[in-house]
Amino acid sequence: MSVTTTKYVRKPLYVDAIRISPGNFDEVAVWCQGETQRDEPTGKGLGRPYIRVRVHNPRNPRQMRAYVGDWILYTDRGYKIYTNKAFQLAFDEVEEFVPATPEAIAQAVEENEAAREAEELEAQRGEGIASPAPRAA
Repeated sequence: MSVTTTKYVRKPLYVDAIRISPGNFDEVAVWCQGETQRDEPTGKGLGRPYIRVRVHNPRNPRQMRAYVGDWILYTDRGYKIYTNKAFQLAFDEVEEFVPATPEAIAQAVEENEAAREAEELEAQRGEGIASPAPRAA
């Protein structure tokens, strides 16, 4: 299975979320342990397909139906379904934290020390403690 979720945050709730598309519909149904179903047909043709999801604390039947374009969220309490508009209003994507390498930390320390020394020397020159900077030849 190749479902890739993107981390989003709704302060203070962190969720894994995936938006349903025609291309990932069946894989998302497997990911959320849902059942693919269809709305009752209206007029001619089949009803719209949706994924019936066992959500945490649903308030109405629509909250258990995930259609193409909706978002399915997973938290420590279980699954929830959001329309795209509601999701965009409530969540911001989490920027991935990339820890610094030891080399990058060492370089930053060196740069900070050099900047601090330069500031101290400049302050001493301004107070007449250190000699002026040498002139270029």
